[in-house]
Amino acid sequence: MIVRNAWLDGQRVDISVADGHISTIEPATEGEPVTVCPPLAEPHVHLDAALLGRRAPNVSGTLVEGIENWARLRDGLTAEDVRARALETVGWYVGWGCTRIRTHVDPGNLRAVEALITLREELASAEVPVELQVAAFPQEGILRAPGRQAQWVKAVELGCDAVGAIPHFERTTDEGNASLRLALDLAQERGIDVDVHCDETDDPGSRHLEFLCAEAIDRGMGSRIIAGHCTAMHSYPDGYAAKVIELVRLAGLQVVCNPLDNIVLQGRYGGYPKIRGLTRVDELWAAGCSVGIGHDSVMDPWYRLGTANLVDAAYMLVHAGHLTGEAEMQRVFGTLSGANHRAFGGAPAIEVGAPANFLVYPAADPIEVLRLRPKPTLIRG
Repeated sequence: MIVRNAWLDGQRVDISVADGHISTIEPATEGEPVTVCPPLAEPHVHLDAALLGRRAPNVSGTLVEGIENWARLRDGLTAEDVRARALETVGWYVGWGCTRIRTHVDPGNLRAVEALITLREELASAEVPVELQVAAFPQEGILRAPGRQAQWVKAVELGCDAVGAIPHFERTTDEGNASLRLALDLAQERGIDVDVHCDETDDPGSRHLEFLCAEAIDRGMGSRIIAGHCTAMHSYPDGYAAKVIELVRLAGLQVVCNPLDNIVLQGRYGGYPKIRGLTRVDELWAAGCSVGIGHDSVMDPWYRLGTANLVDAAYMLVHAGHLTGEAEMQRVFGTLSGANHRAFGGAPAIEVGAPANFLVYPAADPIEVLRLRPKPTLIRG
C-alpha cells in the first residue's frame, strides 16, 4: 500500500508499505492530504472507574463528591463488572488510535486490581494488541486510615507495573511526604515505576512535587517517575513555580497534565475571576521538562463526558492553556504520539525498515486534526 501526501514531522511524504514494513518514504506526490503519526499512548486513565458516572451521578460536579461516590461504589464492584467496563473503554481507545494505556486502579478493591492485571495479558494477544500497564493508586491515601497501606502493598505484589500515591490527600504535609517515601521505597524494592497524583488541588501551599523531585534526584529515579495533575503549580507564586519547574527538569521526571478533568474540577471553591487550574505546561516546556497529556476519566464519577479520544484532551489543553500558536498546537498534538509513550519505552518509529505501525488521519496537518478531531485509520504490519 502507499499513503500519499502525508504530513509527517513537518514534511509531506508518500509512505510505501510492503510485507508489513515501511519500504520507502519519498517526497509527496498528488493526493488528498492526510496526517501520519505513531499510534497514541494514554499515560493516565482510571479503567476501574470508567463508565460509572451514570451509576452515581456527581451532583455538584466536584472532585470531593467524585471521591465520595467512588468510595461508595468501589467495594461492591465485581471482577466481571470491572473487566467488562474496561474492555468497552479500551475498545473506544483503540478506535481513536490509542494502543498503549496506563491505568490507575484503587487497591481498595483487590478484585479490580486482579481483573485489570488479568486483562493486561489478554489485551497483549488481542487482534489489535494493546499494551496495558497497571498502577496501584490509593485513591483515599496510604496513611489516612488503618489497613490502607497493607491493601496498597498487596495490590503491588499482585503484579502492578507502577506504584501510586496521593500525598495531598493524606492528613498532613508530613504524612503526604511520608507516603511518597513509601512509594519510592516500594518501587525500588520491586523494580517498577512510580506514578503519583501530585498536588491535585488549588492550594498554593500544596508542595509535594518539590519533595518528590528532591527524592528523585537523590535516588536517581527520575526517569521512572510520573507526577500526574500538579495543578497547585497553577496557583504557586511565580518565583516558587520557577524553582519547582527547575527541580522537575533536574530530576528528569515527567508531569502529566489532565486537561479535561482539571478544567472542571479546579477553581470550584473560589469566586471570580476563576482560575484555570491546569499545570504550567508552557513553562515546563520552556524549561526543557517532559510533559504528557492524559484523558484521565471516561464517563466516571469525576468526569461524565469522556470519550477515550486523546485528541479531545489535547483540544482542551490548547484552549485552556493558551497554547494556540501554530508551533504550540503542533507540539500539543505531537505529545499524544510522542512524550505520552515515555512510560512504554518510547514511540514506535516511522522510518524505512520499521514495522508498519502508524495512524492516518483524514486531515491535512496536526492543527486540522485538533480542529476536526476525526477518527484515524490504524495501519499495522
